[in-house]
Amino acid sequence: MVKNINKVKEVDVVTVAGNKTLAAAVDRRAVQRCKEAIEKFGVVHTPVVGATNGGSRMLLSGQCELTALRELGVKKMEAIEVEVAGDAGSKAKMSLLLMSLQDKPGALCEGSLLREAVSAGVPRLEIQSMLGKSASWVSNRLSLVTRLDVNVYEMVKGGMLEPRSAQDVARLPCEAQFVFAEAAVRAGLPKSAIELLVAGYNDAGCPDAVKAQILSDPRSALGRMADRRRSVNADRPDPRKADQPQCSIGEAIRSARLKTVALHNALRAMPPYEAVEYGNALVELESSLMALITTIRRIFSPGKMGVDNSGE
Repeated sequence: MVKNINKVKEVDVVTVAGNKTLAAAVDRRAVQRCKEAIEKFGVVHTPVVGATNGGSRMLLSGQCELTALRELGVKKMEAIEVEVAGDAGSKAKMSLLLMSLQDKPGALCEGSLLREAVSAGVPRLEIQSMLGKSASWVSNRLSLVTRLDVNVYEMVKGGMLEPRSAQDVARLPCEAQFVFAEAAVRAGLPKSAIELLVAGYNDAGCPDAVKAQILSDPRSALGRMADRRRSVNADRPDPRKADQPQCSIGEAIRSARLKTVALHNALRAMPPYEAVEYGNALVELESSLMALITTIRRIFSPGKMGVDNSGE
């Protein structure tokens, strides 16, 4: 017989202290979606609140829900209330445990939570065991928040820069990150543009003048880079007009089939929240595949390549 272990309680929203680390992974679109879901269905994912011996309450999971409830003017909410010790290590371990049970909050937030845990004295081996992650995964996440300029991190916490964009900014040299992030936010650049500009800046062949423009006027630099790509592509021979030996085409077909099967299997085994990280690349791949399908259908359409579909 299972005993009753329900810990859901009704608490005053105003008494729950928000979690600044989790807030860094929450953008305005997520909050808006959460508000719409609450108005239609109520709170789907119950927030988890840690209660200390001193009577204070700290949020351990559900920052998006808490923010949405506050903005909707809700006074009371149901929360899973658990007792936590007052030390930082206990809070950090509880947050990591909850993180391992839910959708990923994003690499930046994960790195911040890991840094909190390590700073609080939680051994890395224990962290790896709790999350079921490798040592390299933990090191990569910690490296991300270590590389990111503190001012850029504050921009994320303040809601000015989306966490996923900050992950791209972190690839820039530290001294360039804040200058670029401010300019990108002022220009209202989406993540895809930020990713492209960061890649261009880090390109070994990028001229110093272009690097300076990327930092000072990223939108103009984006147009300049696009013009340069078009110029380069115009000078290249058209691969569609090049003679392709039959054996190379056959090898390309076999290679494409093998890679497609491998990618299909990998995506099927991947949790949806991890696949989201590859969204832009997958959309570009879909576009390339559709173009290839169109070419194949045109080649094998009636009257092409000696194919006779008349039925005679």
